[in-house]
Amino acid sequence: MSKLEPTEKEIAVGEFKVNYATAGNGEPVLLLHGSEPGESWKVWEPLLALGDSRKLILPDLLGYGGTSKPSETPDHKGQARMLRDFTEKLGLSSLSLIGGGWGGQVAIEFALEWPESVSSMVLIASSYDTEQLPRLQKLRRPTLVIYAEDDMVTQMKAGYLLRDAIGTSRLEILGAVARDPRYDFRMSHRLQKFRAPQVLQLARSFLSNPAGMITEPPETENELRGQALRKEDDKDAAVWKKS
Repeated sequence: MSKLEPTEKEIAVGEFKVNYATAGNGEPVLLLHGSEPGESWKVWEPLLALGDSRKLILPDLLGYGGTSKPSETPDHKGQARMLRDFTEKLGLSSLSLIGGGWGGQVAIEFALEWPESVSSMVLIASSYDTEQLPRLQKLRRPTLVIYAEDDMVTQMKAGYLLRDAIGTSRLEILGAVARDPRYDFRMSHRLQKFRAPQVLQLARSFLSNPAGMITEPPETENELRGQALRKEDDKDAAVWKKS
């Protein structure tokens, strides 16, 4: 079997059964999917090439895929607690986190609660809880934040808020997904699928040298920030005119 071919497994974590896949070898990376219906570890298949230098661990979160489905799906805090038990059971004392959408919010919570276990993070179109932002100032973990210009689910301004809250971070803004007629605005939220080559390249470079990458911000970042804020201002003005 190829080292990049995922192997699916199941493990008991407290009262739950957690379904997960692994691929590759090397330093461990935990990849956390989002909250859209039908999500599972398989949303990460476009990025499995990361396994050529890392051991990828891809769980189905509680309520998703083949993992136990409680009567109420736990929030990001409950998911983080489950993942803490999950990683301890696998004997993982230090790892990197990659989270997409709501999975990014879960990753943030995990890193805030157990920072000693997290070496770096990649947040892809990540959501967040406003309560998390002030706590992030103390995190001090290298973090790559990736958004798309036209994401209507977690708007680009959120990327700057996360970038500013995490002092040791770098923000990358990818091109508009919805300019491709095959994809709509909601699709732009799932960059690991619809911008897989760019996300893969960024994640690979970052994981190979997290500290080095965050010390060299892109030259266009100030320009992109201005674009994001202007878009937010235009949107607010449009809402004001309707009210």
